[in-house]
Amino acid sequence: MEHEFSQIAFRIRRDLLFVVIATVLVVTAGAEVRVKIAEDRISFALQDGWMETDLNAESVLAGYATGDSRSSAFFKEMDSTLGGSMQDLIDGTIANFEQRFEVEKVGESKTGQVKGPGDKKWPAIFTTAEATVKKGREEFASRFYLLVFDTGERLYFLQASTTMPVREARERQIYDMIRSIVAKS
Repeated sequence: MEHEFSQIAFRIRRDLLFVVIATVLVVTAGAEVRVKIAEDRISFALQDGWMETDLNAESVLAGYATGDSRSSAFFKEMDSTLGGSMQDLIDGTIANFEQRFEVEKVGESKTGQVKGPGDKKWPAIFTTAEATVKKGREEFASRFYLLVFDTGERLYFLQASTTMPVREARERQIYDMIRSIVAKS
């Protein structure tokens, strides 16, 4: 009988330890790292599995990619003195894609806002595009997520992408990063 109580006590301790470990994993799995770029004028939540990359380092403020190399995100600062609208920047990017890739689909542009300090909100425009990308002999389909926002003093451009077929969890990460952007002027 003492042996049975010992086995029951062991199972309870084991199960309790399992519950504690599972709880810690659930709580930390959703942990995000807040990243600041552009001299702290932009911050956003870098999603789990994403890390800084030096791809395109000479032409971007910051770049990030996933460990599996299926997805990336790049921030650029645009010259606001050139004139034109945010839609013109999106259209110019799509035109550039059409010269470099086989563009199959372009989503409808949507206007919105990016969070600023306090109650401030900055105007933004967003769209998606799907294209076949060719790199050397490699060819792969990708979905691009394009965001332009205006802080009054600067225009910023975010281009994120992932290979197709698009994984729902990865797309959610990209949208979570976009929604988490906070920008100062």
